Amino acid sequence: MEIKKQQKNTFSAISINRITAERFREYSKTITKSHTETIDTMIDFFEKANITPKSTFMMSFYKFQKYMAGRLDYIIELLREHERKYHKPTHDMLKVLFEGNTCLECAERKETLFIEPMFEKLTREEWNLKEDTVPKKKYDAMINERNEERERMFELLEKITLVKPRFGKVYHKLEMDATELAIFKRNLKDY
Repeated sequence: MEIKKQQKNTFSAISINRITAERFREYSKTITKSHTETIDTMIDFFEKANITPKSTFMMSFYKFQKYMAGRLDYIIELLREHERKYHKPTHDMLKVLFEGNTCLECAERKETLFIEPMFEKLTREEWNLKEDTVPKKKYDAMINERNEERERMFELLEKITLVKPRFGKVYHKLEMDATELAIFKRNLKDY
């Protein structure tokens, strides 16, 4: 008994960094009433567990713990996404089906879950954008331009003749002067 009283009454000074000392004081308040009891508790824990904070076992344990926490976070996020995408809409549809339009979330959103495309009311511009259609005038203009281009190409093809020399390979010859060719190239670049 006297030995314990002597141990409690005698103090020894240890040099610790000021920031570390402040951290220890804050941590010590959460564990026990005095700093000495906190240190004794910590030392007893490490001695009984036969581990040190720098041991390879502890480092691998912390890495494994961090890895598992990351995997669990991924699984939780995956389940939440699955619930958002599949379970929630199905639940809302079944609730509307069995209870009518008394679904609170549906009333708050003020929108129907599904509208048939044939019953959807659209303006002419919205319809054209949705269907990717072209107005009749624009379509006719495109057809006329295409026909004009075809005529030009046929005229060009008529100016091509086949040349069979006595020696060498057979080739095609285009009978067109330089200005006509320049105009033709410029027209092609404009389109």
